Amino acid sequence: MHQIENQIQCGIRQLAQKECANYDNGSCLPEDRPCHVISPAYKTIHDGTMNCDYFLRAVLPLQPELNTAVWHELLREEDQAGEGWKECARCHKPFIPGSNRQRYCADCGAAAKQARSREKQRRYRERQKTPA
Repeated sequence: MHQIENQIQCGIRQLAQKECANYDNGSCLPEDRPCHVISPAYKTIHDGTMNCDYFLRAVLPLQPELNTAVWHELLREEDQAGEGWKECARCHKPFIPGSNRQRYCADCGAAAKQARSREKQRRYRERQKTPA
């Protein structure tokens, strides 16, 4: 499950650099110290990377899938490592399903739904063309 934590860390860093109003060239402006979200001193999410309340409340919700993954990792027990994760049937990236029947991550889910709808419409039109 280290791959999942690495993906989460990478996503967090990118989001902080792009969207955090307190981030400036590796520093946290209000506290005048290195940014806790991006600091390379923290190896995992559990080591204190997510020590910034502003980031958790204001910035992280901008990406719902990453938000879910972060909270899942922060709140899970150590003996349940990786429990609840699924692999997307389309892109093979790990994600946390919203239900036990979910097969696709959020990005691929919309594309898969559109493809199913397109195929359904194609079959319907074929049936309408053929005389009964």
